[in-house]
Amino acid sequence: MQGAAAQPPAQNATPAVSPAGESAPEAYSVQQDSYAQELAFDKRRARRRRVGQRLRTLAMIVLIPLGLAVIFLASYALTCILNGASPNEVLQHLTALGQRLGDVITTIRAGWES
Repeated sequence: MQGAAAQPPAQNATPAVSPAGESAPEAYSVQQDSYAQELAFDKRRARRRRVGQRLRTLAMIVLIPLGLAVIFLASYALTCILNGASPNEVLQHLTALGQRLGDVITTIRAGWES
């Protein structure tokens, strides 16, 4: 037996015995059972990691542009205030900015459809 490596018997292996006194084809092993449990746990953990990574990626895709828009609006409003605009004038400037943004979106849609 030069090519065949001798394997030690599995620890905690108890051969299953039928009522007639015959041995069953497979022996129960605590090691196999614990390995199966660890493997199942590892699969669940990997699945949770993948879901978590997808959620983080989606959050970044949504939150980064949203955060940039909030920073832009805040800096625009602060610039208006530093230039001496009253709160009513700041609101008018922000409304005008929203209307210009709506016009740009309308122009883009019209160009896209034609």
